[in-house]
Amino acid sequence: MPLRGFIAAAIMVPLLGATTAFATDRLGHGNGSTIRKDTQLAGIGYLSPKEREAINFRLLQTELMVAALSCGRNDFKSKYNNFVVRFGPALRRNGRTLRAIFRRAYGHNGRRRLDTYVTRLANEASVRSMENTRFCETAGRKLDVVMRARQAETARGLLRQTQNP
Repeated sequence: MPLRGFIAAAIMVPLLGATTAFATDRLGHGNGSTIRKDTQLAGIGYLSPKEREAINFRLLQTELMVAALSCGRNDFKSKYNNFVVRFGPALRRNGRTLRAIFRRAYGHNGRRRLDTYVTRLANEASVRSMENTRFCETAGRKLDVVMRARQAETARGLLRQTQNP
């Protein structure tokens, strides 16, 4: 039986180097990227295009992680693991960017606020995986897109490719 729900997301987020997640209520930013409307992000202030990209790339990573944990498909798990290995440098850069965003906004509490934010977003994605009957189908298409992408693909390129798989 696959791990599901809040516990699975809460266990995996710290192991993956916690950082940000996905939802249906988003704000467009002109460059094809979208960021969740979120009261925790509202207090952060201005985000540069690079920072918005880092948040959205983490949103993609979180959705794929939850699919690997919640959809009960071994191919999702192996594709997600391949994604993490292939795009590790981009994921680490995004993690540094996200830590900088939260440090700027919250000072010495930045890391704790970021960890709380990422955990909550992963939990929300987990709930969506249980409530939305198309979650696994959509995430599977995104995993396929990511697996076809070149290893040198930028976060922006992957985000563009996975917007409407």
